Amino acid sequence: MTNTDWHAPPDLLARFTHDPGALDDMTAASVEAHLVVCADCRGQMTAAVSPDLVTTSWDAIADRIDQPRPALLERVLRRIGVGSGLGRLLAATPALQGAGLLAICVLAAGAVVLSLTADAEGPFLVLAPLVPLAAVVASFAPAADPGGEAGVATPMHGAGLVIRRAIAVVGITFGVLGAAALALPDLGPAAAAWLLPALALALGTLALGTWLRVEVAAGVLTGAWLLGVSSVWWLAGHDVALADSAAFSVTGQITALAVAAAATTIAATRRDQFATLEASR
Repeated sequence: MTNTDWHAPPDLLARFTHDPGALDDMTAASVEAHLVVCADCRGQMTAAVSPDLVTTSWDAIADRIDQPRPALLERVLRRIGVGSGLGRLLAATPALQGAGLLAICVLAAGAVVLSLTADAEGPFLVLAPLVPLAAVVASFAPAADPGGEAGVATPMHGAGLVIRRAIAVVGITFGVLGAAALALPDLGPAAAAWLLPALALALGTLALGTWLRVEVAAGVLTGAWLLGVSSVWWLAGHDVALADSAAFSVTGQITALAVAAAATTIAATRRDQFATLEASR
C-alpha cells in the first residue's frame, strides 16, 4: 500500500541502492525519508537489489561488529601466544592503550630529565616507583571502566582479570622504566634500586585497594613513600646523596621485598574483594 502521491525516479532508486555515496547528502536523505512512507518505492528497490549484494552487505556488517580489527597490542599478544579472548581483555586495559602508554613514557622521561638536571640518580630512584603505581590506578580506578558495576556480571570479572591486567601493566611499565634508566648519569647497580620499591608500591596499591578505592590507596602509598624517603634522607643529616640513603640501601631493598610479599599475601587472602575493585563503592 502506497502512502504518498509521488515516487522516486527508477534511476535514482537504482543509484541509491547500489551506490548511495554517489548522491549528495540532501538527495540521499530525501530518498531515505521517502522510502519510509512509500511501499511501492521500497518494493522497486527490493526488486533491484541483487541477493549477492545483500549477502555481502550483511557479511561486512557482521565482520565489523563481531570481528573488529584487533588493536596493535592485541596483535602483539597473539603473536607471543596469548589467547584472543585474554589478549582483547588485556588490550582494553586503559593504561595499555595509546594514551596510557604515552603517559607512562612521559612520566619515565620526566624522571630521567630531573636526574640528568641534578646530575644524580636520586630523583629517578624516588619517582620511578610511582610510575607503575600510577599505571595501576589508571587501569583499575572506577572511572576507567565505563561499564561500572555491570562488569561484575561478566565471566572473567574478579581476581583473575585483575591479576592478569596488573601483570601486563606492571611488566610493560617496568620495561619502559628499565629502558629509561639507561640514560641515568651513572649506570651502575644502584640504578636498579627502584625495582623492588616499585613492585612493593604496585602490589601494595592492589592489596590496599581491597579495602579502599584504588585511587585513594595509591594516594596513601604515594604519600607514605615520599614521606619515608624524605625522612630517611633528613635523618641522615643531608650529608649523603639520595641514591646512597638507607631507602635505597640493602636495608631499604629488604624492606621493600617484605612489603611486596605482605601485599601479595593480603591480595591472595582477600581476592574475593577484587570482584568490586573496578566498581564504584
